[in-house]
This record gives sequence, structure tokens and C-alpha cells, in this order.
Amino acid sequence: MIDEVSSNPSDDFAPACAIGGERPLTPGEVTLARSVFGTAIDYAKVTVRRRKWFPFQPRKVTMAPRGHLHFHPLSANYCDDFSRVALTKQAHFIHEMTHVWQVQTRGEWFLLLNRMPWSRYDYSLKPGQSLDRYGVEQQAEIVRHAFLLRNGMRIAGVSDPAAYDLLVNFPGTEAL
Repeated sequence: MIDEVSSNPSDDFAPACAIGGERPLTPGEVTLARSVFGTAIDYAKVTVRRRKWFPFQPRKVTMAPRGHLHFHPLSANYCDDFSRVALTKQAHFIHEMTHVWQVQTRGEWFLLLNRMPWSRYDYSLKPGQSLDRYGVEQQAEIVRHAFLLRNGMRIAGVSDPAAYDLLVNFPGTEAL
């Protein structure tokens, strides 16, 4: 079941999340993620946690290994509402939400068993190759780049943004 975004203006605020705490996605974050993932994610199941998932999680690393976003408590990447920040931070959120999608569609242990420390982020688009044929971090980068391109940002080396639209096409985004 996909949660509904409230249309009540009084619900459209982001309460601060204390260090060590967690919060649900804000209505704005759900709208932001839905613009990319459509109905492919159950947004009500996702929490944003301002604590490490792994004891040695570096400050600059965000992790989403089991379907929740984990920010180091002192991370500059954390935001109380990603829908209200710069496009580059929104793109970081979309990258991490790709990992949420991976977990929700392939099982809660998928990333823990398939995401290795040497996972590659760089990629080359191959005509006819589906998104699931790329590595877990490559998928997240491809989705992040598609989001940036759709929002007017140019990306070095990308000559055909339409290729991203063919590759990053989640169910439920057609009507958006």
C-alpha cells in the first residue's frame, strides 16, 4: 500500500530530527520521490534515521541497506526535508531512495548480500540494457543522473538525456 500525501497545509512542515532519532518521510519528500519512482516504493515503510547503521560508517556516507536511510549523526548530508533543499541534495536523496527501491523489490537482505565495498559507481549506458543489469550503485547513479537531467542540470558526458528516460521509467510515473 502506498501512503497518501496530505493536502492539509498545516501538515506541510518538517519537524527537526534529533541526533540519534528517526522520522518518516515528509509529504514533500514523498512527492519528490514519487516523481521518480511513482508507485514502485511503499513510502510509508521508509524512515530517515539520523544515526549510523554500521559502527564505522563514515561521516560523509549515507547508507540504506535495509530500506531506511541512515545518516551519520554529524553528516552535512542530512536534511529535515529534502524537498526544500538544493537540487544536488535532492539528487543525493534520490540516489539513496534507489537503494530503498532495491530492497523493497528484491528483499531486505538484497543490498547486504550484493553491495560490496568495491561496488562501482561509474557506468556506461549500453543500448537495450535494462536498469537491473547494472550494479547496485550504478543503478542508483543512473537514477540520480536521470533526476538531475529531468530538472535541467547538465551532466558531463551525457549527450542523450532521452536514453535516461527510457531506462528510468518506474510504474506510476506516467501520470505525473
